[in-house]
Amino acid sequence: MNKTLMLFFLIVVSNLLFAKNYHVQPLGSDNNDGLSFAKAFRTIQKAANLVVAGDSILVYDGFYKGWDHFYKNSGVQGNPIVYFAKGKNVIINQSCGRGFDGLNIEGCDWIEVNGFRVQSIADPNGSGEDGIRAVLSNHIIIRNCIVDSCYRGIFTGYTDDFLAENNICRRSYGEHGIYVSNNSDEVTLRFNVSYGNKAAGIQLNPDLSSGSPGLSYHVFIYNNICYNNRIGLNLQGLYYSYVYNNLLYNNGSNNGGNGITLFHGDAATGCNDVKVFNNTVVVPSGSQWAILAIESDSLSILNNILISFSSKGCLDIENSCSNYFGDYNILNDKMTTDQGNSYINFAQWKNKGNDLHSVLAVDNSSLFEDLTNNNFHLSALSAARNSGDNLVLNLVTTDLDNEKRPQGKSIDIGCYEFRESTQVDQQKEHKSEYILKYQNDFLIVEGLEEGQSIMLTNLLGQVVEWADRVNISNLAHGIYFISIVDNNGQLLATVKVDI
Repeated sequence: MNKTLMLFFLIVVSNLLFAKNYHVQPLGSDNNDGLSFAKAFRTIQKAANLVVAGDSILVYDGFYKGWDHFYKNSGVQGNPIVYFAKGKNVIINQSCGRGFDGLNIEGCDWIEVNGFRVQSIADPNGSGEDGIRAVLSNHIIIRNCIVDSCYRGIFTGYTDDFLAENNICRRSYGEHGIYVSNNSDEVTLRFNVSYGNKAAGIQLNPDLSSGSPGLSYHVFIYNNICYNNRIGLNLQGLYYSYVYNNLLYNNGSNNGGNGITLFHGDAATGCNDVKVFNNTVVVPSGSQWAILAIESDSLSILNNILISFSSKGCLDIENSCSNYFGDYNILNDKMTTDQGNSYINFAQWKNKGNDLHSVLAVDNSSLFEDLTNNNFHLSALSAARNSGDNLVLNLVTTDLDNEKRPQGKSIDIGCYEFRESTQVDQQKEHKSEYILKYQNDFLIVEGLEEGQSIMLTNLLGQVVEWADRVNISNLAHGIYFISIVDNNGQLLATVKVDI
């Protein structure tokens, strides 16, 4: 065997053999060794000072001071350092002590934070501190966390290969729910809910003043829900990026914001080659536009529901944008290219060569099951059904509910795919009476027939387990799908569960 490969193999095996789980619980003591629940530490910081690549910190329900992973040990690929909440009420309600951040990761790579609740971290100086902060660090994962009532929710800077998924960021009293800044590339933001924040639900800002290039490359923003913020998605300087399957509503009320903003701002340029596919964007009367684009090039806006109750109309694609392509959208009858100094209607917009296959929304409420109560699933008579362009199917294979696309002859417009009756009937034909139960550390289904089993999938559609019962003791908290399948792998029934 090649000596270099042998050395690498031995290092990896060594890391696996000597990886440790440190335990933290409210009745613990920092004089313990932390290697069991009975000998747990009292503070998360004590464990943070000790962990090396491959180690995990298991934190049990209770209230804690935050932690500061500041230029400490990093994880490595395949062996990250993991901070894992063992219950649903692991609450960080005191800052870590470095400024007023709830928890801080800085100068370290390959770290995951999973399942924590960070709430009500005071920022008395108004200096812009964060519930969860990660800067000058790469390969960071923040998942299944709730960040509530902090100055900002989740903040990153100079952080490549960053993933935020299945988080709830709400009521940020200073700025944004999720804020990715300063030349961060290869960023993925998915399955997050961000609402009630003072500024944007999700903000991307590669600030040129903080260093070149002042751009963010390869950003993926999909399957997020943002509402009751000043702006839904506020995006500057994105290159070769994708924004799809997001639900954005009631953003900008009384604050003059937008559903999606694509612009130059503090970045080196505006957005370039950004694909905006299959989003549902509904802006209220006090807002501005469903989409505002300024100084951006090669924007592709396809298969979106873009409707507005604002007097300013649904679209502002500024004359400063070049190579704009929009089509197969549902739009209202009012557009502008100069921030509302003048307006054109849908017919005039099409005469410019825009949205040639798009649909004019005559009655906004008829598009959805219940617009009044913010149910944006498509109604049976929705103009969005089977009206999209299948060109996007190499990317948009499921909808916001993880339903397969398309279910009719063509993909539906917007973030939801209408569930066709033929598929629903097929499931009912095979379905028995199933009862879902939790028993000790297992999830079981009563009513399974011979040849049937349980398939557990995550929000990405990845199979986590396929068995007659599912051990949930080691699963990360979050949303999963429980499916009943037969021996041939045919889907018989599916239900969404919160584990």
